[in-house]
Amino acid sequence: MSVSSHYDGSAASYFEQFDPERIWTNKEYPANYFRLQLVQRLLAEAGVNSLYELGVGDATPLSTIGSTGIQVAGHDISPEMVKFARANMEARGLDPALISLLDAQDSGAIAAERELRGEFDAVMALGVIPHVSDDNAFVAAMDTFVRPGGRLILQFRNSMFSMFTFNRLTKEFILDELLVGVPDAIRGIVATDLDARLAVDKPPVRTRPTGDGYDEILSRFHNPFELAQVVEQHGFSGVKYHWYNYHPAYPMIADQIDARAYREAQVALEHEGTWRGMYLCSAGIIEAVKDPA
Repeated sequence: MSVSSHYDGSAASYFEQFDPERIWTNKEYPANYFRLQLVQRLLAEAGVNSLYELGVGDATPLSTIGSTGIQVAGHDISPEMVKFARANMEARGLDPALISLLDAQDSGAIAAERELRGEFDAVMALGVIPHVSDDNAFVAAMDTFVRPGGRLILQFRNSMFSMFTFNRLTKEFILDELLVGVPDAIRGIVATDLDARLAVDKPPVRTRPTGDGYDEILSRFHNPFELAQVVEQHGFSGVKYHWYNYHPAYPMIADQIDARAYREAQVALEHEGTWRGMYLCSAGIIEAVKDPA
């Protein structure tokens, strides 16, 4: 099944993760609420007056940003998300026509969108690059929308977090990332040992009856150092990492901790802001500045 169908199925409830009234009641931790706070801070610090977003979802974040006076536009691949996005834009007094329906991996559609929208002080993509197959092409698409001296804000699923999970993700990271080039015979011995040491049955694979659950579609993790290299190769510099979605204990023992106490500890960590986030956070943001022409 497709990325588009997955997000079609999520569109009606997508806003819930940004609702401050649900921070303590949502079953799933509302990490994206804190992501939006982080993005708004970065935009304010950079003095951004205009912003283009690749993959707007239901545009709750983009319309929230737009309601502060920043000029915004963007697109999404999901028809249902675009429907909700346009409604959210209109509800905040913004032009719904600023939201387009297109695939960020379609270079022709991106070129036409750039011709229509122009260039911006900043470009962002939140929760999109996990679903694309070509990182270089995607960063190139982001680049087309931002002026020289402007900001790039790129969210990614953090592969380094797997060193703190002690589960299936740890095994995959060690075998597929750390031990690249090691003979298969040795990797096999390591794999067997890891099976005995780690909770390789966790985390559970997220599925849907429709076959388009999050773990059934393309949803990659990225190494922050490798992704930063891609960004720099496209003419950006001054890379900074920002972390969110903190875990105060490795997930395999989270059920041994009172749920309210665990969530309070998560929320308290969200502004921790040090190197620890590279290991405690399942997601991060790369911020970079486009070099002068």
